[in-house]
Amino acid sequence: MTRRLTRREALSAAGALALGGCLDGDRGRDRGFWDDPPSLDTAGASAAVEAPVPDRPRLVSVSIDSGASAAFADRVDRLLDPIPDPLTAERLPNGAIREQIAAGRDDARDAVPTPRESLTPLARAERFATARGRAATAVGTWGAVTTEGDPRGVTERVGTVRNRIGEMRDDLPGTASSPLAGAAVYGPIERWLDVASRRDLVGSTGVADGADPLRTGEAVGDVERVQSQIEAGRHLRDRYRESLSEPRAVGAPLRAAAERVGAAIGDRLRELHGDENDPIGLRGSPGMDAFLDDRPIARDAPSVSLLSRVTHRTFEDLRFDPVPVGDYTPDHPATALTRTALAGVRLRALDDLAGLIEDGETLFPEDADAVGDAREDAVRSVDRLVTSANPLARWLGGRFRTLFAEPDDALEASSPEARRVAEAFAAYRWIELVGDEADPVLASVGDAVESRGG
Repeated sequence: MTRRLTRREALSAAGALALGGCLDGDRGRDRGFWDDPPSLDTAGASAAVEAPVPDRPRLVSVSIDSGASAAFADRVDRLLDPIPDPLTAERLPNGAIREQIAAGRDDARDAVPTPRESLTPLARAERFATARGRAATAVGTWGAVTTEGDPRGVTERVGTVRNRIGEMRDDLPGTASSPLAGAAVYGPIERWLDVASRRDLVGSTGVADGADPLRTGEAVGDVERVQSQIEAGRHLRDRYRESLSEPRAVGAPLRAAAERVGAAIGDRLRELHGDENDPIGLRGSPGMDAFLDDRPIARDAPSVSLLSRVTHRTFEDLRFDPVPVGDYTPDHPATALTRTALAGVRLRALDDLAGLIEDGETLFPEDADAVGDAREDAVRSVDRLVTSANPLARWLGGRFRTLFAEPDDALEASSPEARRVAEAFAAYRWIELVGDEADPVLASVGDAVESRGG
């Protein structure tokens, strides 16, 4: 994965400013960009967020049926039933714990999706999992501080849930209408199981005697939330398979595609790390300087700060994600392909961003209109993905649409500071970069799928 420079001239021309060499030797490494920043009138910057963020794409062609939805909602009600409503000081004198239980109960009820809400199947499943997790946390805490309940009886035992994760994991990805459809449908479900195994249930053996009641409640809530994900994932898997007119086994082509993109990622990581071959070391961050030449730059310029943040995020995820680098073969083919594609896109975009910095780009906007233009470009880039006929493109678009939240919040604040506006401008340019760099990665995945007869 060598550095791609194809978009540098256009991007640099669109955002370059006459800033007197802010990123050249005149500033040097000892002087910060914000020691003497350019002027920026932020009036009207909030107008940039008027265009809506693209909707979350639909990845699963089937829905959670009404019976299953009712059962999930009923589960929340039954979990909350032991907690007195209202929960008074006479019933529970400890004010902090009482307020936390009451807030958890309210949050659980609020999280339950209504039949009228327009949600994708995966989003609806996630809302039910959130609701059940919060309800179990509340009642688990209640049981830990009173004699009226037992937190051990709220949900399944940790060992039972781990066994169910293993059983379901062994049955995925199974069949789909196409390998890329299988990646989009099964990837998020496998991801639920993978995160539960590696994070949510790691080290948990259940409720311990004498444990802090809040920690007890959280442990119970984690198990219930994972159990909800298992149930929803099984339901969607079964309904999807039943809907297939020509089911096809997709495990082998998904593995092949992930390995192809993973090989390119491995090559680029060895370049960044100086031919490092240790698989663990390759996944570690080489630091943003690995992407840059030795030219003196202003370390806190918006473009450089952005490079620092996105480099950290890219390698933080790469450290734990099932990306097939070296001899590593992931257990989850569908989520391996989605996360490997994401890593490939990010690395290409990091090279693009580094190229802009080397060309003198600070990503400091000329005015509020420039911020609006950058956001519009980012919205178009993501919208092209979420509306694509390619299921993997829609999955990537769904990931990138969430990147609007932080910069949009910054612009919606009253009288945003120039620094916050510049950071938002840089964030929108990053969204455009990753959106555009999805194309070559998707092409590589498509070639790998076709080579396996997919």
